[in-house]
This record gives sequence, structure tokens and C-alpha cells, in this order.
Amino acid sequence: MEVLNTTKITMAWELFEAGVPKRHIASRLGVHWETIGIWIQGIKDNGLLGFLDIYTNAKKGPRIKRQVDPVLKRWVWEIREREADCCGQKILYFLRKEHKVSLSVPKYMRSSLRNTR
Repeated sequence: MEVLNTTKITMAWELFEAGVPKRHIASRLGVHWETIGIWIQGIKDNGLLGFLDIYTNAKKGPRIKRQVDPVLKRWVWEIREREADCCGQKILYFLRKEHKVSLSVPKYMRSSLRNTR
């Protein structure tokens, strides 16, 4: 049976208050000992209910898209074909010059390597 993390956090706090070492708590709950330390510090700072509230609401925000814009991919591939497979720095130069797009090298790599046409 899978135990919810909120239950594990509550159990970790109760065991910690009972004087059980963090490493023993971690092995008992199947969690890394550093995670137990983070939970304990968060509970000390915010109280148990406050920390549980923060913990449950932490991942409820909107997700940011991580994909590269398809138009940008098309521009990269057009420049690559036109300039006979030139290097990434030149492609970034042409993107800046022709389309007024400033792009980092890692972002360029994602846009160029994932496109399989």
C-alpha cells in the first residue's frame, strides 16, 4: 500500500519529536535522510499544518511550456539548409539579423536536434 507524502511528513515529525534520529526516520519511511531534514526544518519554520499546506500547494501552479516554437524550428532548419550546415553560432547570428530573435545556444540545440521533419 502506497503512503501519501503528507502522511509521511506527519509521521516524520512525530518520530522526530519522539527523539528518533533523522536517518532512522528516513529508513523507516523509505525517504532520503536529507528530505527528512528539509521537512523538519520546514515544519519548524511554518508549523506542521502550515508546512503541509505549503507542501500540497507547491505544485499546483500553471506549467510553463518547454517546447520550442515550431516557427523557430522552421527558421533554424531553413538557415541550416541555406547556409550548407553552418555552425550553431552562425545560425544564431542569422536568426538575430533576419528575424530579430535572440536565442541561447542550449535553446538552439533543442530546436535543431529534435526536428526530424
